[in-house]
Amino acid sequence: MLPTLRRSKASGETDVTRLFIAMLVVSLAGCTSTSSLFTPNEPPAPPPAPEQSAVPPPSPDAPAAGPRGPMTPAASAAAAGGAAPGELLECVTQSCKINCSQKVKPQFRPKWCANFKSPD
Repeated sequence: MLPTLRRSKASGETDVTRLFIAMLVVSLAGCTSTSSLFTPNEPPAPPPAPEQSAVPPPSPDAPAAGPRGPMTPAASAAAAGGAAPGELLECVTQSCKINCSQKVKPQFRPKWCANFKSPD
């Protein structure tokens, strides 16, 4: 006859208790590297030193990129119209024609549609 292994209820409880204690020790050991949960351990970084401009000044005949940098082809085409301030631009792109159409309810139109004439 083969001996049968029986575990008592007390043995199962001690296994769970040992597992809980081991997890508690491992989790607390991971927290020992941090001295506090609410304050940073590292000193604040020094402010960056002011750099001299590495970009040469633009030549007078070079096109200005504007304050936001170079524009995409669609943006440059829309801006090339030379519209006066306050004047609405022509709706030339497919995106403008779709989004700014009168068929689209005003509440669903993008805010930038206010800068363009209605394509309809």
